Amino acid sequence: MNMLFAPPITDINLRPYQADVVEKLRSGIRAGCRRQVLVAPTAAGKTEMAMKVIQEAQRKGSRTWFIVDRVSLIDQTSERFARHGIDHGVIQSDHFLTDYGKTVQIASAQTLARRKVEDDLLPSLIVIDECHCRYKSTADIVARVPNAKVIGLTATPFTAGMTEDWDGLVNSVTVNELLKQGFLTPLKIKACVAPDMIGAKKKFTGEYEDEEAGSRGITIIGDVVNTWIEQTQRHFGGPVKTIVFSPSVKHGAELCKQFVAAGFNFQQISYLDADDDARRVKIAEFRKPDSTIDGLVSCAVLTKGFDVPDVKCGISCRPYRKSFSSHIQEMGRVMRISPGKEYGLWLDHSGNVISFADDTSWLFENGVDSLSSAQRKDSEVREPQEKTRKERFCVECGTQMEGFTCSSCGWQRPERGEIQFVEGQLIDVEIGAGESFKARQGLRAECLKHPKAVWNAALSYCMANSRKGPDAARKWAMGIFYGIYQGSKLPRGMYDLPPNHSTVTPEQYGLIDREVRRFRRLSGRKVAA
Repeated sequence: MNMLFAPPITDINLRPYQADVVEKLRSGIRAGCRRQVLVAPTAAGKTEMAMKVIQEAQRKGSRTWFIVDRVSLIDQTSERFARHGIDHGVIQSDHFLTDYGKTVQIASAQTLARRKVEDDLLPSLIVIDECHCRYKSTADIVARVPNAKVIGLTATPFTAGMTEDWDGLVNSVTVNELLKQGFLTPLKIKACVAPDMIGAKKKFTGEYEDEEAGSRGITIIGDVVNTWIEQTQRHFGGPVKTIVFSPSVKHGAELCKQFVAAGFNFQQISYLDADDDARRVKIAEFRKPDSTIDGLVSCAVLTKGFDVPDVKCGISCRPYRKSFSSHIQEMGRVMRISPGKEYGLWLDHSGNVISFADDTSWLFENGVDSLSSAQRKDSEVREPQEKTRKERFCVECGTQMEGFTCSSCGWQRPERGEIQFVEGQLIDVEIGAGESFKARQGLRAECLKHPKAVWNAALSYCMANSRKGPDAARKWAMGIFYGIYQGSKLPRGMYDLPPNHSTVTPEQYGLIDREVRRFRRLSGRKVAA
């Protein structure tokens, strides 16, 4: 490489939490931790943090590979590298930036599966974007260079087997923290008409078969188009740039057809596209502020990592039974900030916002604890439940409720009785910076704002005081937690986490001790569980 003609490296100005993460990664490398996974939400700046590490490696002359999840993300990543003066080549057939002499290379997992790279061109630093997508080609490269340092980037480390891939986890900020700081755009969510998936065929993974979900989804496409026209008019005064997530190519084609019939230009991009150049042209046009394309319909292509910040609306048409990660990734495509963008609109025609309501609230507030607990979130079946609607949303105006009184319209939830919902009603869902858990009336301890810490305190207390073993201690701790946060549900994965006794504060311990004494006083019990 001729350094005389290389672009000047521009220092990346990191936010305080980003600088802390980079230092943690450096410390891990110095401590001999070979494979570290960086967990951070959409818009936390995972790529920027990785580029900071890559810049340092480039200055030292070290070879680095940045591996993306999709071929369609090559150009987007290349543009971001170029903006910061990171001179690089691209490992992709016929790409105009192909140059193996560059110390930094951008490649896709798919290309690496088809291409043999000489040993002397292999990297000493590997960064894997969207590392929750486990590809054999990527694993083979990591195994082939046993001395290389590896950094994985993900917002959703929920894939089974990730604990085998990584030696350490570095956490960043939560979604709610980014919302409060203005680095993410809040979502206004509508739970709309969804297809009937009862009895639908399923894959061996437990998810719905694509064609089955698509054929059932076609029956409500008229509702999808009409709802989009109505809601974008109401919220934005007319059509806005939109991404649609479709379950099948056939469904996506019919959706585009009906949008066109209504007078709007929607274009499909799918995993079956044979022409990369045609896809590249569509994406380039969609990125323009004055794009002639109103919406892109994605079938298994734009779920992860695709960023067009001025997208103001997302439409979910692909129902999931297990894949919480896909649901979170899809919503993230509409949460990027952009000038003049006050919020994003999410139209849910899949039922996913109801299925994953509890998990979403917990993740946004608390983030990820560990890979072993996180991977459970993509392994359990969740389906839309009418009970969730009744527990979480106001019957009068559809706003999510955090107590017995709706903060929007003042409706009082009755203590008993059923709440009926009209089929196809639009339900407002708020999953922004609001609290996910409400403590029992009369409790005022400051630590109640941190339910995860309260659970750890309860678990630590019960493990230390139970006479019946760890299983009984966990059940005892769960009873205490539910007594404090009445009507709440312990999020998946939390129950099995090991207690961290060293982090329990006197205030947390005192709260748990008072709750135990209160229960014994009310029930007449005098012995430990």
